[in-house]
Amino acid sequence: MKVIETKGILYIELLAENSQWYCGTDYANGDLYEAEEVYREGGKIKPNRVVFIHHPDGEVVEPIMLKENQYLGRPIQIEGIIYMLLVDFEQQFIRIIDCGTSFERQSTVTELPLSEVKDCYNLLLKGTPLMLTRNGGDNCFEIIWPRKLSIKIGDTEAFLYKRGDRLIFSRWLEDPDYREEVVARDSAGNVLEVISGSIFITPAGEEWILQ
Repeated sequence: MKVIETKGILYIELLAENSQWYCGTDYANGDLYEAEEVYREGGKIKPNRVVFIHHPDGEVVEPIMLKENQYLGRPIQIEGIIYMLLVDFEQQFIRIIDCGTSFERQSTVTELPLSEVKDCYNLLLKGTPLMLTRNGGDNCFEIIWPRKLSIKIGDTEAFLYKRGDRLIFSRWLEDPDYREEVVARDSAGNVLEVISGSIFITPAGEEWILQ
């Protein structure tokens, strides 16, 4: 058995298909939205920690050390590049950080005013291409960056990725048995296609529909 020193982070998951990096967080104030609620209610936010563990050697990297009232969202890896989402509730900004393929750099991709979003509920980095998205609890899906977009979706739909001009969502139904569908929409929210089944992206980038 190999001991990996994470200083209390006990759950990790693979960052992306074929990635050599696992990541984990301590959720000091819950998730990003829960941390925002603490701040809005007048509390001080204890920063969370996000660590990355390299396979197979077990190297541990903690690339960003936060200040009070800052919080990290879920990281993402796109075409080998690792991106991190940082929200500063005191200074009121959202920052997307490019960490390279092995944390050899930290460069700001973009920095946005926190006022660009209603709240941080389901505020997530998505790809490809790299996007900052929000799947609110009001049947509204938003792309915050690189270009703003807001469309209405079903209450059980979740955004997966963008393919050309198509926005691909998954949704579940119980009528009465549980089933899933893949929904393709255009940038106006119009449904272009509905396919029965769930979608799986292979390491080669192929789209498989599991029925």
